[in-house]
Amino acid sequence: MEDDFSRVFKYAADFYLRRLGLIVLFSIPFVFAFLIPVLVAAPTYLALGGVFLRTGSMPELSLADLIITALGYAIAVFLIADTIVNVNIIVRSKRTLTEVTQDILGAMGTHAMRIFYIYTLMLLVMFIIQLLLYDNPLQSWLYPLFLLVLSYLLFFVPPAVVIDHSDTPTAIRRSAQMALQKPRFFIMWTLMAFFSLSLLKVVADFLFSGVFAGYFVLLVDSLIILPFLIVLQTQMYMEKYPLAR
Repeated sequence: MEDDFSRVFKYAADFYLRRLGLIVLFSIPFVFAFLIPVLVAAPTYLALGGVFLRTGSMPELSLADLIITALGYAIAVFLIADTIVNVNIIVRSKRTLTEVTQDILGAMGTHAMRIFYIYTLMLLVMFIIQLLLYDNPLQSWLYPLFLLVLSYLLFFVPPAVVIDHSDTPTAIRRSAQMALQKPRFFIMWTLMAFFSLSLLKVVADFLFSGVFAGYFVLLVDSLIILPFLIVLQTQMYMEKYPLAR
């Protein structure tokens, strides 16, 4: 008998391939979201298609640099939240009669802002934990463990907001409940994301050299891999509804 993950993966892959053009179109803001932190005056670097901040270099920044960095990251996080909402709505539109473009415009001020608040709060908590663990000999173990638990519990926040129209506390609660009920989904999704990005990085290093490989990974990740992972994540969340299977 086909297991639940195989069923969800096949459904997500079929839907993704049939709506690929629309999904890629509405995933373009991902590219700008990941480029913004690179262009601001911050100690950032590209790795596996993502942009990361060297928090240990933050004291070297001036007040103006810190303000520009914070503003740049805020815009980037909102673009990420808005794009995630767009892809979720494309998935949801298959089961409704709502026009995708109309739904996306209406969701920008509600769902996207709600996810933006949650992600911003998540980033602030991560930053505070980093400061609290600064110079702690166990930081290399405690912080990744904390990040893993936080990511696990908030994994289903986007579909909880878009699919169920949940407010912030309800979205967090529903995400945690779904994650605890289906830990295998989170594990398989994480392994698939790691494998896909690692393979893409190997291909990029083979085809390009230097900084071009990093930007190639960022582009393919933003338009191809990450949108599929979002579709898969949403389909996983919708497993809570028997009629949606």
